[in-house]
Amino acid sequence: MMKDYSDWKPVLDYENESPYIENPNRPWLKHRPPTVPKSIRFDPIPISEFIKLSAREFPNNVCIIDKPNNKKYTYRELIYYADKIANALDELGIGKGDFVGLMSINCPEFLFSWLGILSTGAAVVPINSLLNDSDVIHIVRETGNINVIFVHKTNYRIIKKTRTQVEVKHVIVLGAKEARDDAITLEDFIDGKAPKSPDVEIDPMNDIAALMFTGGTTGLPKGVMLTHNNLVHDLLISLHNTEDTYEEFEARRGKETSLGILPLCHVMGHEALIWALYGAATIIMFSFNPSEVLEVIEHYKPKIFAGVPVMYQMIINNPDFTERDLSSLETAATGSAALAPELSKKWEEVVGFRVSQGFGLTEATAFTHGATLWMPEIKSESIGIPDIETDSIIVNPDTLEELKPGEIGEMLIKGPQIMKGYWKKPEETKKDIVNGWLRTGDLARMDEDGYFYIEGRTKDMIKYKSYKVMAKEVEMKLMEHPAILEVGVVGVPDPNIGETIKAFVVLKPEYQDGKVTEKDIIEWAKERLAGYKYPRKVEFIKILPRTTIGKPFRRKLREMEEEKKEKPISPV
Repeated sequence: MMKDYSDWKPVLDYENESPYIENPNRPWLKHRPPTVPKSIRFDPIPISEFIKLSAREFPNNVCIIDKPNNKKYTYRELIYYADKIANALDELGIGKGDFVGLMSINCPEFLFSWLGILSTGAAVVPINSLLNDSDVIHIVRETGNINVIFVHKTNYRIIKKTRTQVEVKHVIVLGAKEARDDAITLEDFIDGKAPKSPDVEIDPMNDIAALMFTGGTTGLPKGVMLTHNNLVHDLLISLHNTEDTYEEFEARRGKETSLGILPLCHVMGHEALIWALYGAATIIMFSFNPSEVLEVIEHYKPKIFAGVPVMYQMIINNPDFTERDLSSLETAATGSAALAPELSKKWEEVVGFRVSQGFGLTEATAFTHGATLWMPEIKSESIGIPDIETDSIIVNPDTLEELKPGEIGEMLIKGPQIMKGYWKKPEETKKDIVNGWLRTGDLARMDEDGYFYIEGRTKDMIKYKSYKVMAKEVEMKLMEHPAILEVGVVGVPDPNIGETIKAFVVLKPEYQDGKVTEKDIIEWAKERLAGYKYPRKVEFIKILPRTTIGKPFRRKLREMEEEKKEKPISPV
């Protein structure tokens, strides 16, 4: 029997330090004023009930503005459609212990299906809409028991190809007027179903709410098990890492707008969605387009803009950037990869404040570090400090011994947002979670005040002669070159010294057709980087390969280099 959560609310605790903080003398904590909570206590709650509490409190508020179709949906309608979907899934026998796939662009039906799946006690498996059929086949096989997939009509062909290799009994098509093959439209699926979700007992601490697959930048994607509590706790600790009282936060609920442009299939967009729904915000949903983003900010006046670096790059280079009224914005945040200082500077010149970098990863539900207003300053090159209840240290990757401030090593994180583990991979879980600490695989350093700085991935470190070079540092410097639009830097094999530094460069249109040479770029970098850091090789490419969430895809660049080596030279 589902517990009654109608009186549920979190308690901000200003007295007791979180049990996740191993050392109360962490440098960032010395700046924390007594008006910032030390931890948050609450009765564990299923994510579906957590969202429905807000929806029931603000039933007539607009939940979604579906910009492409010029439609609006209220929070009452969100619950109505989600409960019809939950009821229909329940009739198919879907419930606790099951996994349901969801492959869709951002659209209202994504939200309805997502909340409907969670309301049955089943776990949702968001599948990136940019993946090809071999990736989707891997995800379905890896999960093992996906009998139902909700798919947007634009992705239907991928699922059709997937079904030739793996069995998926039921396919429900979103956004389609009529079904194809043996699939069924969402409208037909819920036709005649009562808006009543099944009565199910969910254990928020242990039951999986989402199986999120990693980006697979270093190998095949792994399924990350996130519990209901991971999702709720991660949101609350990132939301309340502020001097705002609970009452001040409550007073803002139901009054804000949010841009629904971050991919909902990715952990950052997924948690941002929960953030918006918990705050009963109005989500303006449309496919990312820089001109449209600027127009929407001017018209709907959101206070926060959150985007990945490639979005900032496109917005800042858009002619409308300096023409639109962006004065409603109070903060701007980025994550998933580093934002080039040049872009950050241009943003600040036009908008009037810095972009704050944050940090998170799929294995930590999304958010772990962020810029906070109670720290002495916002350092745009830093990812900020750990959220409430989150501890973080820098260690020697080989010995796991803690390093001193300023030293570069692997960043470890401990907190209530750390995953339950990798799906069906106990050995890999054991390797990545050591004594409760998550090994991130990211190289970082912490300064004397407790600000953290990402220096690169352990796998992206280039060993040039006896020096260790961070790919990210070289990329950031090259982005200052007036001709460079995008760049990815990797280590490539060198017969004499083992490995050398190579930059793959996309030039701005006005500098193409031989106006800038590889030698020009190398000479320019030579003057601005240490003697062992500048690229020894430069190759011009038309498009920089990126992961499905917009990070430079360095593994792809290394593969491109490998392919060149393997291609036989054709006889003259």
